[in-house]
Amino acid sequence: MRPAVAALLMLSVILVFNWPATAASQTQLKPAAAQPSGKKEHIFRGTIEKVDANARTLTVNGENVPGWMAPMTMTYHIDKTATIAAKAGDHITAKVYDGDRSTLYEVRVVSAKPAHANELPSLSYVCPSPGEEGVLEDNPGKCPQSGAPLLPIRLVTAYSCLKFQSFIQDKPGVCPVDKEQLVPITATLYFTCRNDSSVRQLEPGICADGSARIKIYERRAHGDHNPRHGGQFFMADDNWHHLEGVFIKPNVFRVYFYDDFTRPLAAAGFVATVARASPSENEISAPIAIKVGRKNDRSTLEATMPSTTLPARFELLVKFKPDDKARVFDFTFSDYSKEPTSYPATPVPARTLNIASDAAAVPIDPFTVASNPVAREAPLPTTTPELLAELAARAQSVTTLLGQGNLGALWYPAIGAKDVALALEENHLNDVPEALRPTLTSAVKRLTLAAWQIDAAGDLGNKERLLPLCQDFSSAVADIQRLYATR
Repeated sequence: MRPAVAALLMLSVILVFNWPATAASQTQLKPAAAQPSGKKEHIFRGTIEKVDANARTLTVNGENVPGWMAPMTMTYHIDKTATIAAKAGDHITAKVYDGDRSTLYEVRVVSAKPAHANELPSLSYVCPSPGEEGVLEDNPGKCPQSGAPLLPIRLVTAYSCLKFQSFIQDKPGVCPVDKEQLVPITATLYFTCRNDSSVRQLEPGICADGSARIKIYERRAHGDHNPRHGGQFFMADDNWHHLEGVFIKPNVFRVYFYDDFTRPLAAAGFVATVARASPSENEISAPIAIKVGRKNDRSTLEATMPSTTLPARFELLVKFKPDDKARVFDFTFSDYSKEPTSYPATPVPARTLNIASDAAAVPIDPFTVASNPVAREAPLPTTTPELLAELAARAQSVTTLLGQGNLGALWYPAIGAKDVALALEENHLNDVPEALRPTLTSAVKRLTLAAWQIDAAGDLGNKERLLPLCQDFSSAVADIQRLYATR
């Protein structure tokens, strides 16, 4: 059994579900009580990360269920009338069925074998073929459509910034960009060499230069189902569309749409209605058309729900295409949704720079050459062309300083370029054709990693180490520029 990792083990209060059945009425919500008849049954295993008794849901870090769902963290409804004593950190088993990705049946709390500190996760096997990225098995074999051999990978729980997805590490902590708490994700683990990023191995080992291989974590589809806006997060049964529902003042129900990498997805062509459910959940109001929201990337739909009181329950019906089937999602809110808040940034001591006499010609503002401390950074621009121009200027600063031998100053434009790239990915992803967005994410990740490594190597004055890092950095910048030029 693959050990699942709970993100919130510190929660120790046991919440008990005891959900009474409701009487049938002429207009009622479809109950989640009955097990699907005639559909294939699977055994589900996972670790509870969150218990929401009011919404009657469990957020579970689930293991791979071959033929049903890859390992991921998801929010699930619980079947039928039940009394379940559960808390964050509990390991559970349940039954799940084909065609139903939102409900756990016959949930049981079980004990789990503790994992050893340095134990590698067992191998999983995936398809390299386009269109079969969702295939994941526990044993070697062949892809069901292409017949290509399955490739081995290792899947682990890692921790990432909620809004800046390129930063990933192996333990909980605080995001270095916005100071928010890191969130758990399911990532691919491999081992590479600091001086040769082409190395990609499944085991630790020694590199050609005698150094030890280092761990690298890579995002994968369905590996991050953390709500971005304090709402409730669900995946549609097509394994592609994901959505997060929030209820905010003054009584606005809003839905954010994402792809399988939890990147904003334009709601173009979507048709949706939302209806308010009664507290007993057996009656609903007349449905209200839900329209495109105010976000520039058109990734939201929203509607005002007048006269709604808390706790509030809603039934959302969505068609992703006009001729598509309607998919139903149920949301329960005990309070208004709250956006995640950033922690106050810790003041960073000024770093002393060794600025060469001709550095005034280098576009590395906001350095203050006379006294050498770093001046306060101006806000980044907001439009795509301005951000691309800023990225080019900071990348040129890296090249110029490297040529001057001013290694101690490289960190500033490199880290600045990383911030610009993250802003492009976060706010202007839809400016890149949809098919090329995974390539953009990879380029931003490469730039981010190179920037942090340039920072560390520059402090040591290691030019031999810096040369390949700056090449990786420049290559990533060029890829980002090329991808945005395709729009």
